[in-house]
Amino acid sequence: MRKGLHNKKIFLIIVMLLVLFGCSKGEKEMNQDSNREDSTTEDVETLTEEYIPKETDVVFKNNAMRNIDILEDFIETAGANGKDNESQIRIVKYEPEGALIFDLQSRYDENANQAWIDVQPDLDYFDESAVISQDVFYNAPQQCWYMSKDIEQGFYKFHECRTNWEYHLFPIVDRTLTYEELINPSQENEKLEIAPFQFYDLHDIAIEIFLSKKDAQEWQRHFDADNQEKMEEVTDNNIIKLMQNDVNIAKVTDNKVLVTSCEGGLCEIYTEHSFQIRGFVVPEIKIDKESVVARPKEQSRSEVKTDSESFWSDIKVHVESLLEESSELITIYENDVTGISNDNAKLFYDKVNGRTNILRHLLPEDEEIVEEYYQILMVAELLFNSVHQGKYYFENGEEKKLEVLLEEEIIPLREELADLMSMIKELS
Repeated sequence: MRKGLHNKKIFLIIVMLLVLFGCSKGEKEMNQDSNREDSTTEDVETLTEEYIPKETDVVFKNNAMRNIDILEDFIETAGANGKDNESQIRIVKYEPEGALIFDLQSRYDENANQAWIDVQPDLDYFDESAVISQDVFYNAPQQCWYMSKDIEQGFYKFHECRTNWEYHLFPIVDRTLTYEELINPSQENEKLEIAPFQFYDLHDIAIEIFLSKKDAQEWQRHFDADNQEKMEEVTDNNIIKLMQNDVNIAKVTDNKVLVTSCEGGLCEIYTEHSFQIRGFVVPEIKIDKESVVARPKEQSRSEVKTDSESFWSDIKVHVESLLEESSELITIYENDVTGISNDNAKLFYDKVNGRTNILRHLLPEDEEIVEEYYQILMVAELLFNSVHQGKYYFENGEEKKLEVLLEEEIIPLREELADLMSMIKELS
């Protein structure tokens, strides 16, 4: 009997101990969960906290820079460019995900006669979880051989780094930031939108000036996917086309351009600073929104039509002729042998060129119909751009490229112009 009672006591004690242990464990887990929640909240607050740059920081924000001279002085002497083992700078690159910070230190080992740049990323103010495609460059400290200001490509770059042979830091830009703009950013500047039929500057040497919507749309797709390699490939192919068509990029970028429309991250622009090619498509981010200037009255041509009915009558005649002449040229490009001198091809190319040139000089004085006019002109310009490229392919026997150009650009653009022609008939 006593033995049974003794066993019961032991059993009850064990149960009580288990209950107490369970309560203690539960309380501990609750405390851990609570700590985890506090930590998560703290992390969120850290991620959303805004970095306030120091006066000496090199800053890139909204396609503008601060302390360009500090960066370029560092580039000139740091790493393999010099034997400076003292210089250090902080670079702050603002992205939609926050401030991406790089601390740079120039190093030089006299014994080994080796120079390099230490790159220490700081992600305390950058939300990596919001980045779709992770960038290997800033995920760990880097050693780079040197930096450069690549005028041809339009970027400040790191060279021969641990993870990247070349790394584009950010584009070369003209606009500078004051310290006041950084610590008290204007909300109005963030909301600036590009207004059609106004003149703008392009950001410095913007080489992404496309002859066709197709190439521009392809570049934009790769830009949205953050695929730098593919973006460069499209840009390089476009530069070849620009060279084939004798387009002087500097003349376009050194002057203001008229923006006729923007959609899907791309803008159509018109410029008079190219001898033959006047219409282009550029990424919206390449346009300096703060450089806007209204269309000057003196820009109106001498052949301004004051009578709306007479103006649309002239437009109708020239667009209908352009449609007929481009149709004849398409037939030649589709059926004649490429690489052989062809008088008919030259004749109808010249007619398309001349008709497009006439349309350029029919600017209406009536502001209410300027928009419709530029819709027609830009389609005509892009059609001519493709025809001009087709002329090169035809004369050089590049039959396959000509077939693709006809199918993807020339024929669709001619159809788009024909659709606009229906609108003109209604207006006139």
